[in-house]
Amino acid sequence: MNNIKNSLIIVLLLSICVLFTGVVSAQDSTVKIALGSEPSTLNPITFQDYVTKIVVNAMSDPLIAIDSNGEYTTEGSVLEDYTIEEKGKVYIFEVKKGIEFHNGEKLTAEDVKFTYESLMDKDLASPHRSYYTDIEKLELIDEYTLKVTLKNPDAIFFSTSRLRDAILPKDYINEVGWDEYAKNPVGSGPYKFDSYSSGQNIVLVKNDNYWGKKASIDKVEFKFFPENSTAVMALQNKDIDFMELPPKDYVRLKDKEDVGLSFGSFKEFTDARICFNKRPDSIFSNVKLRKAVAYAINRENITALVEGNMAVPAVGRIPSFHPAYSDEVNAYEYNPEKAKELLKEAGYEDGFKTKIFVSSGNSQRVLEVQQIQQDLANVGIDCEVVALEWGTYLDVTGEGEAPMYRENWPSVTIPEPYSFVSIWHSESSWNPIFGTYENEEVDKLIDQIKKTIDPEERYEIYNQVQQIAIDEVASYPLYWPVKGIGYNDGLNIPEELFSVFKMPSFHINEWSFK
Repeated sequence: MNNIKNSLIIVLLLSICVLFTGVVSAQDSTVKIALGSEPSTLNPITFQDYVTKIVVNAMSDPLIAIDSNGEYTTEGSVLEDYTIEEKGKVYIFEVKKGIEFHNGEKLTAEDVKFTYESLMDKDLASPHRSYYTDIEKLELIDEYTLKVTLKNPDAIFFSTSRLRDAILPKDYINEVGWDEYAKNPVGSGPYKFDSYSSGQNIVLVKNDNYWGKKASIDKVEFKFFPENSTAVMALQNKDIDFMELPPKDYVRLKDKEDVGLSFGSFKEFTDARICFNKRPDSIFSNVKLRKAVAYAINRENITALVEGNMAVPAVGRIPSFHPAYSDEVNAYEYNPEKAKELLKEAGYEDGFKTKIFVSSGNSQRVLEVQQIQQDLANVGIDCEVVALEWGTYLDVTGEGEAPMYRENWPSVTIPEPYSFVSIWHSESSWNPIFGTYENEEVDKLIDQIKKTIDPEERYEIYNQVQQIAIDEVASYPLYWPVKGIGYNDGLNIPEELFSVFKMPSFHINEWSFK
């Protein structure tokens, strides 16, 4: 009898343990990720901000993937295979069979064709449209094969035309329209859209029918934190599980013991810079004034604000770890006397008043422009700092209302650095957004980049473009950032994701709880 009672007690205890474990498991199956702002839109065609890309990537699949070494791979992409013909003028894409969108529709070559056409559509006004204007013809060979013919051979077509890492569902969008699609997006990726509470969060749920590496975490909640300090506190309290930390907070928390967090970092294929409105009606259409600002800024002080080991002072637009980097570009070493001379030559010996705009949601950038404000004051330039909510900031800067503004530019053409220089092309759809810049020689050189098969020759053209455009201060490079990540120590993120070519934020389906 006692043995029976003991057995029942053991079974009961085991049942309680299983039940308790189930509760923990259910709780742990949601990962909470901090975003510094709300996405501008969930439409992959029109977005231009980094936080939107994080959300869109979780719901989407790329046309062609990139491994941790920066090499193209069909693993993890919608392509089964591809061939390149006529020295880079013709690309034939074979789409994997069996991939479904979240609404159950098949993903076929027709959807890939539709995505290209949408990015090329003038009416949809994608800021990425210029990357697709060299396409001459899109032909469906069969249900799963697309032939892309370019106007000219293009050595870097994969880098410039990877469809924003998202294939769009043609039938669904034609049925509901673009506005409804942005409210209820459908992709083919490891996570599906669940809900969006403006000002609060976006929730995605695991796609159980995903064709690729299925997510082990059931739900992803992206929480919006306009103030970095609030997000950092939430991370320490484990109210969130993952955050791309401001540099100072990364260094501070990483040096502390027993914070219950894990950390990782990687160099970014990004530059931080100051943009100028160079339109004819702007004071900064005068190149001497742009140069005066460049010489007035103490770049070393700026990088000190972001912690020296988390930022590298920039020379040119292309980060120093890339083979296209050039040290022949004007570095604009801090020289306030030179700045004053240029002001005098430009007819502004007594200085002038201007404004510098920045996103209010990024406290790090606000600190930087406040330092720049002091530097400019030292040479007689009275510069007002204007901090705006992200959406308003995008409108104001894109419409030419901001004389100067603080920008980050992550390359959208990884692993090729083409997008770092192509935004200076007079016909680039990005050009007006970043203040306009026109130089016929630069246009010709940028056009030549895509025609140049040999990488070394291509990198030399990048060098020439930078020398000309930076000499005219098309923009002023500040630094190349190092991204610092803090995350719940109960969360497992593969080490290979801490790479400039992968990045953990874009591969959430590879995370798991320990």
